[in-house]
Amino acid sequence: MTSSSTPSVAIIVVNWNGVADTVECLRTLAAVRYPRFEVVVVDNGSAASPREAVVSCAPGVTYIETGTNLGYAGGNNVGLRYALERGHDYAFVLNNDTLVEPDFLEHAVATAESDVRIGVVGVKIIAWDQPQRVWVAYGQVTYRQGLVRLIGYYSLDDGSFDQQRDVEWVPGTAMLFPRRALEAVGLFDEEFFAYHEDVDWCTAARARGFRVVFAPAARIYHKGHRSSGGKGYVTPRQYLAGHNMVLYVRKHATPIQAAKFWAFQLMTLPLQYLRRCMTGEQAGVTTKVRGMLDALRRRPLPLVALGFRPPSRSGK
Repeated sequence: MTSSSTPSVAIIVVNWNGVADTVECLRTLAAVRYPRFEVVVVDNGSAASPREAVVSCAPGVTYIETGTNLGYAGGNNVGLRYALERGHDYAFVLNNDTLVEPDFLEHAVATAESDVRIGVVGVKIIAWDQPQRVWVAYGQVTYRQGLVRLIGYYSLDDGSFDQQRDVEWVPGTAMLFPRRALEAVGLFDEEFFAYHEDVDWCTAARARGFRVVFAPAARIYHKGHRSSGGKGYVTPRQYLAGHNMVLYVRKHATPIQAAKFWAFQLMTLPLQYLRRCMTGEQAGVTTKVRGMLDALRRRPLPLVALGFRPPSRSGK
């Protein structure tokens, strides 16, 4: 396949106060063998501009600053709009705390090119700290305790996830979107801010007849939760998880699915709280419940209180 016949791809990397990870990611992207791609770094309102570090590491990169934290959904949408405006055939959303293999993009694009009904391609995501294990392969919507199930989460990479297949959703860590799908489905729903925006998009795409495909020949490595409080349980991530579960149910669930979801919350949340009391992590459960209640009341996200935006100069 010659360069002139190769589809063009914009790889979108959103940075928020994680320049060291972003630079490491960019260094692996520099070794990618695919002939037609543009790297777009979107700084999402970092406390200190990473422009100098990014441009010195990757001189050919396209660098955009949002000026404020728009969330994972909003920050990526800035990059997706740029990709569409520039006429790219594909846009690849990639977490900044990832490392890629040199052939990951050619495998992902080859999968997407195989069928015009494919709306998004996910890849095999390997745990950076345990490279013998899969971080996540793909997911299912269960309407149970956590709304979704992560398939392959920290499973041994023993060949169980080596087959390409159609799935319900793929993680926002790494998603390859054909232009045609973005134009038909739209961008990420920014009301989700961060977490479950990937599940929401895949659900909307499948409702429009698009396929969601897991392509394990494309491999990346993920460090995980670097910009949302780390791997602990008591983090702002719990608020967003609770909040966005409710948003998703309101948007997509049938009455029976919604009843199932709320029945599981009522049954399991007290048990979660008691279990977390044993490890001193019960605040994570109350944070999750607060997010759910705020979503039910349609309150705006408390982005300053959660630490995702700085206080205004007026103190309000």
